[in-house]
Amino acid sequence: MDRKMLYAFRGWIAFVAFMDLGTAVRSYIEKRSFLSKTMDADNTEFNDEEYTTSRMLGIYSILKALALIHCTLYIHYKPAVSMGISSLIVSIILYISETLYFKSATLNFYVVFPCILNAVTLVGLIYLPKHLKIWDPPAETDEENAHLLRQSGAIRRRHNARKSNKDH
Repeated sequence: MDRKMLYAFRGWIAFVAFMDLGTAVRSYIEKRSFLSKTMDADNTEFNDEEYTTSRMLGIYSILKALALIHCTLYIHYKPAVSMGISSLIVSIILYISETLYFKSATLNFYVVFPCILNAVTLVGLIYLPKHLKIWDPPAETDEENAHLLRQSGAIRRRHNARKSNKDH
């Protein structure tokens, strides 16, 4: 059951990474982003003729997708999960700060949906690896290593005993 949950969650993380790749593609095709609302309080349209904001969001989305893909593939390594958690936190901070603090975007689907998606993934990345104990070494590995060490010690003792018998 735990393995099925882990595979399902890895699929979820891959889905979120795929959504970020979609955001990146959309940023380059539409040449505008959710940040293209207004520039000042007079509701003057934000004029980004070179589409710099859109391209930066696209590149950020690609980087986040790569981090999540690595997190999916190497979920049994704490640093990879830490990288995924960090990318999700930065993404949530980006969306919330641009909407609520800087007011460069409106509270719409393109802001709410990624925040919910990232928050659910973040909770899963914090909770599931600990709950499923994928970072704990399996007990049989410890027993197997101890057995191999005992066996190598016995071989060494026999080898040393034979060597000392030949010397006499």
